[in-house]
Amino acid sequence: MLPPTPEHLLPVMDGLLDLANQRDTGIPPLVLGSLVSFGFVFAHPFMDGNGRLSRFLFHKIACRDALLPNGLVLPISMAMARHEDRYLQALCSFSALAREAWTVAKVSDMEFDCSFEGAPEIYHYWDASSCVQFGLEMAQEALQHDLHEEVQFLHRFDRVYARLNREIDMNNNLMNLLSRLLVQNQGVLSASKRKMFVGKGCLPQVLDEAQRIAQEALNGADGDEGAGQ
Repeated sequence: MLPPTPEHLLPVMDGLLDLANQRDTGIPPLVLGSLVSFGFVFAHPFMDGNGRLSRFLFHKIACRDALLPNGLVLPISMAMARHEDRYLQALCSFSALAREAWTVAKVSDMEFDCSFEGAPEIYHYWDASSCVQFGLEMAQEALQHDLHEEVQFLHRFDRVYARLNREIDMNNNLMNLLSRLLVQNQGVLSASKRKMFVGKGCLPQVLDEAQRIAQEALNGADGDEGAGQ
C-alpha cells in the first residue's frame, strides 16, 4: 500500500473526516462505514495501527444507526478476520491502480526511493464498489453468524456464573474471569489457567468444584435460566 505523499495526506484526511461526520444524507450507515474504513486504510496516515483504526471507524459509523441502540455493536471485524483473502482483494481494487502512479526504486534491503507521478485526486475519488460490497457481505455474516454465537455465549455465561456465584465464595472479578474461561472451554480449565488462578490464591479443590458446577450448568442439569433473569 502506497499512501498519499505527505503534502497530499492532510487534504485526504480532511475529506475523510467530512465524509465520516455526514448525517442525514441518505447514505446507509453500512455503506458509509465501508467508504470511511477503506478510505482510511488507503490514506494510511500512521506507521502502524491503520487496519485496527479503520475497523473501529466502520463500527463507530454503523453504531450511529438507530437500528443499533444503546451502544450495541455489530461484530463486523470478526467476520472480516475470517475472510482476510477477500479483504486483501478489496484493498487491491484500489491499491493496484494507485501503484501505477508511483515509481519505486530499491536503494537497499531496508530503503526505497518512491516518486509519485500521478494526480493526487486518485486518493479522493476512487471506485469503492468492491470495498462496499465486501463491507455489506461482512455485516450480513456478522449478523447471521457472529451475533448469534455471541448471544448463545452470553446465555451460557449467565448459567455458569449464576451457579458459581451461588455455590462458591470468590472475588467478583475472578468469578467473572473463571466463568468466561469455563464457558469458552466447555467447562474445563487448562493447566495454564489453573496455575494462574492458584497463583491468585484459589485452592485447587475449589477449581475442581467450579469445573463440576460449570459442566452441570452447561449441560442444563438444573435448569438455571441465567443470573440476570
